[in-house]
Amino acid sequence: MTFVDYVLCLSYPVETHTVTTDDGYKLTLFRIQAKNTNIKSGKPVVLMWHGLLDSADGWIMNDETHAPGLILANQGHDIWFGNSRGNKYSTGHVSLDHKTSTDYWAFSWMDMSEHDLPAAFTYIAEKTGQKINYIGHSQGTTQMFAALANPSGRNSAITSNLRKYAALGPVTYMAHVKSKLLTTLSHTPLLPEILAKVGKYGIFQPNWVTEAAGKALCTFLPWACSLGISLVADLDPSLDNIDRVGVFAGHFPAGTSVNDILHWKQQVQSGGNFQKYDFGAAKNQQAYGQSTPPRYNPALIQENVALFVGTGDELADSLDAGKFQSEMVNSKSEIHYYPIGHLTFLVGKTLPFMNDLTTFLDLPNSHHRDSEDFLSLDDQVIIA
Repeated sequence: MTFVDYVLCLSYPVETHTVTTDDGYKLTLFRIQAKNTNIKSGKPVVLMWHGLLDSADGWIMNDETHAPGLILANQGHDIWFGNSRGNKYSTGHVSLDHKTSTDYWAFSWMDMSEHDLPAAFTYIAEKTGQKINYIGHSQGTTQMFAALANPSGRNSAITSNLRKYAALGPVTYMAHVKSKLLTTLSHTPLLPEILAKVGKYGIFQPNWVTEAAGKALCTFLPWACSLGISLVADLDPSLDNIDRVGVFAGHFPAGTSVNDILHWKQQVQSGGNFQKYDFGAAKNQQAYGQSTPPRYNPALIQENVALFVGTGDELADSLDAGKFQSEMVNSKSEIHYYPIGHLTFLVGKTLPFMNDLTTFLDLPNSHHRDSEDFLSLDDQVIIA
């Protein structure tokens, strides 16, 4: 079931928009508003951006009363969802075919930061006439932090249209990453060669096998599903709604490029530095004018930013997040800690950060509800 099919089943109004980046990639944006309403202009605008291998689906896969995207829509906001280049919703290009062109897949999250986000911000700002509140999860936070801390220059399409930025499970420095899977992959010497062979035209692309396997694993072997979560992202999987994790797994992975995966390997191998893609000394000299990849500079960030950090997050470690926030010396920033993991932000049994997120955004005309109030909605369960 697609994003559009899913929200329509739940009686949310939805629109699909296509945005073309300055380097030719065609991205799909989804837009929803409150349940059983029609989309109207003038509501506070929120753009939500997913993490690595995810898509817009991740924001709506939890139970209806606990899905962050649906909660914010029902608070009376105009919710937009991004889809990064190369995921299942954003494989278009003005001239390159993602099925046959290796050039199409020559990108990492650095390119998403420098091209995808500015294109989305420009489009949404023109469409709505409003400043944008950005909420990122995981790599969705990395992209925005890279845009705001870019030593090569901050893109005005973002900085002039950004109202507030909320970072859920923020990933920048990775000196203390604990994910067993990520650290193992990062120290696998032949990983680039292996990925290059299997991911010539993208990697971790969705198909019926991966979708069915993900659902089956969490449905029939919940202990195995929990083990998988603990190996990748969450110290305590019992905090996550395993029933909905199975649905989430049916929509994950949503695809990306080999370079995107390798950029994360570089982050860990570099000792946790937050830096641009490393092409190798010669290509770095051509691309950056220096033999090493430039590091992003947190002191360049001037915006109003809140970091929401899980102390049981094995990808976005709380020490790394705290260090980055302390270096955002020119930003109006705040940081919040919760005893949750990386995936809990999307599929938690409870969402302890949600009230703090709503308070931080401080959006006009919000219909504020505590989590208990959302139980009064018709909480339909869709097996998607």
